[in-house]
Amino acid sequence: MKARAPRVLAGIAAGAALLLVDCGGQAAPGASAPPATAAAKTSAAPAQSAKPAGPASGSLKPIKIGFSQSAVPFTPFFMGKEAGFYAKYGLDVTLQQVNGPAAVPALLADELQFDGLGANELTRAVISGAPVTSVATLGDVPVFVLMADKRYKSVEDLAGQSVGVTAVGTSTYLAAQLFLDHYKMLDRVKIAPAGGTTATVYAALTQGVVQAAIMGSDQAARAAKEGFVELVDGLKLGVPMNFSLVAVKRSYAKDNPEIVKSFLRAHQESWNYVADPANKSAIIPVITRYIQATPEIAEAGYTPWLTVWQSKKVPTIDPQGIANTLRFSDDPKARSAKPEEFIDESFLKSIQQA
Repeated sequence: MKARAPRVLAGIAAGAALLLVDCGGQAAPGASAPPATAAAKTSAAPAQSAKPAGPASGSLKPIKIGFSQSAVPFTPFFMGKEAGFYAKYGLDVTLQQVNGPAAVPALLADELQFDGLGANELTRAVISGAPVTSVATLGDVPVFVLMADKRYKSVEDLAGQSVGVTAVGTSTYLAAQLFLDHYKMLDRVKIAPAGGTTATVYAALTQGVVQAAIMGSDQAARAAKEGFVELVDGLKLGVPMNFSLVAVKRSYAKDNPEIVKSFLRAHQESWNYVADPANKSAIIPVITRYIQATPEIAEAGYTPWLTVWQSKKVPTIDPQGIANTLRFSDDPKARSAKPEEFIDESFLKSIQQA
């Protein structure tokens, strides 16, 4: 029997100032009309970090790319814009922060062309009949950390307590299920939705509303400074989980194959760029600006993700991560679903062959 999610916790909005408040679909910090030389100005970047040569600005195709949180895992999107990889391939990109539950409706309404969508959100949508698919990954391991009040020394100590996540059906919710299941604690710990954003989860933990919380490594570094302790490092745990997939509406991909390929060429170049430690001096200032944190916190988030980006040269999707997502789904249809039903890597494969 799965852990039952209690009602959304209230009274923690005041603590959200500790982190970013979800923008509810507004452009992310630095996402709209950044300086043309933003990446070059923020650090002494290597020559390849300069804006790549590409089509003249007037010929660029405007598209919008969504992401759920201003967080380190979306760095390939941030650098794709800031370092000019999207422009190199003829795309004029607007990055748009869109809360997870709103992402699929935005894709279907053509308000977004691509979105960094959690595998659990994607699979739920597809099983419900939404004509969307995934074409690449943003990370196939749960680079989350389970942080807790210092009086808890192990996951087992959390019996009867609450673990905060952003919302039911999100990547943090799935990570909590994976972690607790691994330690055979899934039925002994409450998974508590804490308001839908990383900010409210952080506030819930630091204000004592929950006793532990799932958070990114950058947030975990902040929590550690306040005396909280790490109980699980998802990267070290090694259980596959699609943190975020690049989703697209199927009809859009069918009608605009060259745009999809252009996006994927840029995404792959950005992926390889952030995977190269030589580019760290250009990347950290961009992360700092997008997640609105200190360089120290940005680096704390960047370091574990560097391992993820270095794990593969092509951002292909691990089907086992999809399988794990389906395993924890509450939808009976998920039990008979196959990972390949949610993946279309034909575009990604085609650009490798070009």
